Amino acid sequence: MAFTLPFLASAALVASADEGSRGNATASPHIRPPLGVLRHVDAPTASPAPTDAALPELVILVGGYQSCACPDDGTFDTLRERLAALPNTDVVRFGTDPRFPFDTFGSIDASAINLRDHIRSLAPTHSVVHIVTHSMGGVVADRAFAQGLSHEDGVATYVAWSAPHSGSDAARGFVLANSVARGPNPAIHESLLWLRMESESQAVRDLASTRPIPPPKGVVRLDLREANDTLVTPRDARDPGVASRTLGRALEGHGGILDDPEAIDLTFRTITTRAVPPEHRGPLLVQAIEDRSDELGWHVFGAICVLTVLACVYASKTNPIFRIPIVQGLRELLPRATRKPCP
Repeated sequence: MAFTLPFLASAALVASADEGSRGNATASPHIRPPLGVLRHVDAPTASPAPTDAALPELVILVGGYQSCACPDDGTFDTLRERLAALPNTDVVRFGTDPRFPFDTFGSIDASAINLRDHIRSLAPTHSVVHIVTHSMGGVVADRAFAQGLSHEDGVATYVAWSAPHSGSDAARGFVLANSVARGPNPAIHESLLWLRMESESQAVRDLASTRPIPPPKGVVRLDLREANDTLVTPRDARDPGVASRTLGRALEGHGGILDDPEAIDLTFRTITTRAVPPEHRGPLLVQAIEDRSDELGWHVFGAICVLTVLACVYASKTNPIFRIPIVQGLRELLPRATRKPCP
C-alpha cells in the first residue's frame, strides 16, 4: 500500500506541495462533492486609491507551502527580474521581516494576520501596494483580507498564481486518513517525507477547510493557473467572481507558472495598469485549454478519492509487511526522513 502513496503526493499534495525553487512545485475531514470548476471571468477595472507620486510603489510576494522566505528560495526570481524595470518600486518577500514571520507549515490565519500587519507597516511609506502570491500564499492573502486588509490599506492589485482558494482535496484526504487512524500514520508520513513533502501540519489541516472569500472591494483581482497543474485542480482553484486565466504553456503546471512568460506578462500588466488585462486569445483556444484542464482535474480528483480510501484502510491496520525482517533491516539502514529544509 505504501507504494501507492508517492503518486498521491506527487499528483495532489495540497497546494500545498513544495513550490520550491524554480524548475522544481480544525478541518472537516471530508471529500467534498463535485462543484463548478474554474472558468474565465472578466472583472471590471477597480479604481485605485489616491496615491502620492513621490512615494515608491510596493510589490509584496507571498510564497506557498514549504517555501522559504529567508534566505529567498528563488521562487519569484523571474518576476523580480521583470519588476526591476519599474522605476520607484520596492519588491518585498513576505516572511523576511522577523517582526512578521511566515511559517509555511503553521496556522494560515496566523500567517494572514502577519501579512496584514506587514502590509500596514509598509503602506505609509508607499503610494500603493500590489500583492502577488503562489500556491498556498494565495490562501494566506485571502485570509488577510478576511482579517481586515483592504483597499483602505493601499492595496490596489492582487494576483494569485496556482492558488487553492477553495481548499485542497488532497489535504482533505490526508485529514480523513489521519482521522481514521486517530493520528498521522508513521509509515505514510515518512513515505511522503522521503519525497520531501510534509503531509502533517497545521497548514495542511487548514487547507482541508479553506473556502473562497468574496473579492475585496476596490482591489483588482486576477487568478492565474496552468492547465496541467495537478497540485491545484480547477476544483481547488474555484474562486467565484474573480477574473481568471487558465494558461497552457508550462511543461510542469504548479511550479512551471513561476517562469511562464505569459503569467509574468499578465502579472506585470495588472500591476502597471491596475486593471485586468483583456483576453487576447481566441475563444476556441481558451475553451480547448479549459477542457484540457477540466479533464486532468477530474482524473486527479478520482485518484485522490481512490487513494484516500486505500490510505484509510491502510491506516486503520498494522501492515504486516513492516514485520518482515529484511524490510525492518532496510528501514533501520536508511536515515530518518525530515521536513524539507530551507536552502
